This record gives sequence, C-alpha cells and structure tokens, in this order.
Amino acid sequence: MRRDQTINIRIDPMRSAVLFGREVLFTPMKIPAEDVPSTWYRYDIRGTIRDAGRAVALQDRSYVNRIGSVLSPVPLKRESTISRRVNGQFLLFGESMTLLEYCHANALEYPFPMTCEIRPASREEAGLFYSHPSGEQDLELGTVGHLRLDFGSGGKDFCSTWWPHNGDQFNTPEFKEALQQFVEAMRKDGPLKDLPSMQKFCGHNGGAITEDGRSYGYIGETENYRFCLRCTPRPGDYQGYLYCYDLRQQELARQNKLVGRVTYASGERQEFTDPQQYLQTIREELPYRNTTGFRHETLTDDPDVKKAVDDILLDFAGEENPRRACNYGLTEAGKQALRDAADPGRPHTYAWFVLTDCNTRKEHIHRNLTLEEAIQVYQDSDRAEKRIGVTKDGIAAVDLVRCLDGEQQFFDDYRKLESFRDDPVVTGAVETLQQELGQMEPQENLTLGGM
Repeated sequence: MRRDQTINIRIDPMRSAVLFGREVLFTPMKIPAEDVPSTWYRYDIRGTIRDAGRAVALQDRSYVNRIGSVLSPVPLKRESTISRRVNGQFLLFGESMTLLEYCHANALEYPFPMTCEIRPASREEAGLFYSHPSGEQDLELGTVGHLRLDFGSGGKDFCSTWWPHNGDQFNTPEFKEALQQFVEAMRKDGPLKDLPSMQKFCGHNGGAITEDGRSYGYIGETENYRFCLRCTPRPGDYQGYLYCYDLRQQELARQNKLVGRVTYASGERQEFTDPQQYLQTIREELPYRNTTGFRHETLTDDPDVKKAVDDILLDFAGEENPRRACNYGLTEAGKQALRDAADPGRPHTYAWFVLTDCNTRKEHIHRNLTLEEAIQVYQDSDRAEKRIGVTKDGIAAVDLVRCLDGEQQFFDDYRKLESFRDDPVVTGAVETLQQELGQMEPQENLTLGGM
C-alpha cells in the first residue's frame, strides 16, 4: 500500500491504535484535510531516516519519513506546537474498523450528518418490500440484499440476518456503511428502536402496504441507495424486513433495456423500452422532422430492430432495404447462443433452407426444411441462382452448395466456422448432398471411347 495514496474516511477501514493514551484510528495512507470533520483532528506520524518504521514524532503535516496519518476526536498536541515526541506511546492494533464502527465502539456521535429520511410507501410500491422470484427482476432493481429483523420475545432486543441477492456482488464497503448508517438512524429515532416504538411509529405515520393492515412500508433514499423497510409491529412475527437497492445498478439496467430515444427541437425527449412503440414513433414523426426537429437514436443492438429502423427510413425515401437482419450483427444473448451452438456437449437442432436469387429484390428463402425436402426444392427450382444451407440452433447459418447459371459449387466454409467445424450432422449432410447432387457437377477430363 502506497503512503502517498489517499483514503476515504467515510468508507475505508483504518487500524485501531492508542496514541498518548487515547484511542485513535491510523492509516498508512493520506487523509485529505478537507475530508476531516470540523470537530475532529488529523495528524501525521513521522519516523527517522535510520528507522523509517518507528514512530518518533507527531506533526500536523510531515513531508519526510512519514509513516502514516492519525484521526482523533480529541487534540493530541497544542495548536502552537510544531511537533510532539511520541516516546513509545504509539501502540498499533490489528483490528480494522470504519469511522462509523469506531464511533459506535467508543460511544461517540458520528461526525457526518445522517441525510436519509423515510416516507410512507404506497400500495403500488408494495412489491419493493418482498423478495422477487425472478433473478432478472432482482438484477433490474439492483437488489443488494435484505435484512430480516426481530426484537426478540421481550420486544427490546435487536437481531438481524442478512440475505444476499444477485450473488452478493453489490455488497460493497460503501453499501455496508450506508446500510449501517440507515439502520442506526432507524434505531435511534425511527421504528427500529424496539417493538413499542415500531407500533407507535406505524400508528402515527400510516404506510399500510397490505389489505389486512398487518404490515407497513417506509422508503428512505440516499444518493446511491434505496432502503425499503417493511414493519410488522406484532409479537410473534419477524417485525422487520429491510430490502436494499443500488440506484446506480437500477439506472444501468434501465439504460441496458432502452431500445431507443427521440428528441425534438423544443427540448422534449422520450426514451423507449418497447421496440414497437419506438418504431411507431419514428413512422409517425418522420414526415414532420423539418418542422419539429425530430431526431432518433437507436440504442439496442437487436438486429431486427436496427433493420426495422432502416426499413422505415429507406421506405420514406422511396427505396428498399437490401440488407437482411443477419447483416446487422448479434445481440449479447445472440453471441452467447452462438457460443452454445459450438459446444459439442450440448444437444442441437438443425433446419435446412433453400435460398434463391440471393441479394437481389427477387430473393426468396424456403425455411425449416428437412435435408430431403431441401434437396427436392433445390432440384425443382429453375432459378438462375440457388443455394442450400443449414441453420443450427436457430442462430448459426452456413451455405453448403450453390448453383449459378448451371454451374454448381460446394462450399467448405462449414469447416472454418466454429459452430459447424467437426459437427458430424453437418459433415454427414455434406456427403449426402455430394451424392445426390453430384451428377450436376461439370465433368472435366472425361475420356470417351478409350481415347
């Protein structure tokens, strides 16, 4: 750990220590002066050139042989004193703790203001106070986890059990501190002080989220987190459940679900998660773009949506879109499906197709055929250009044979593509195609009459 790095004293843990008989917090990193609460004190501890690790002096700021910084709720030297000798009175312990934990351990008031207030929830928000069976919904909500709370048989104890969500991936040190601050605030002046306090709080503040009036909901928000406290102020039940959500993860999930956005010269802005609503808005607003300043931005990587947008724009210009959806790339889910298609340990499906007049306005595709049906359609077709191919697992496709103006060619692309390489079904199909269609191959170096 570099000593020139700075520490965030609101979040990062420090080491417990004793200096001049006072319990303090120590860190080898720098504590920015502007982060120190007005009623607290920060100092540097200095070593010597010969022994840089031995604390010899306490200073307001040390620029040479600095060992680390100390944070203290009381002054450790006179303001007019430049330096104070340590003389072996610095004892460093192994325990790490945050500033909030230090304050609790030493019965001190936390020096940073508690900014979170709670409000009664509405019935429409009741879903925020319960676990969701869908992992996808948990991810969209940015659920960090939930606490189960209980006041014990006498109504005065305080027991809690933590249940992680989303694999506990959002349970960061920053969240832990925010959670601790919220719970402490609710314990001090809110419904988590004890069972009588919860009963009184719910009776005066409303927030019933169930029809039988047994449970009440209260929501508190900080800059980055939303806390949803469900209270059931009855003996014999678990009296509280606290569901915790990361607002940044919620916004990230929302952004990932956005299909597109549109803007107007007036400053009006709309964002869409429904592809059909987004496409319909483009259709309706495109003719008036010169007067309204209508602009659109496609945010999804879904190839079908991207193609549909181009279809609308080209149709408005009196043209047809020559590109197919496969020319627009794959979504992340599609990329994963493509990787699955290359896995020989998975079961796979195969659908054969015949494509005629490829990349022309007369292009036509016969889909979902068996291999035998595809061969028959191919042989019966009188189109100048035609080809047989296969789609694997509905995601990966490759052309196997093509006929152009009576000249037939077998492709070997399937040997190079990961989804088809060493696939016994495709390899067997190619052998069948060569046997069935081989007579259409041009014959070269043919010897007649033994000559």
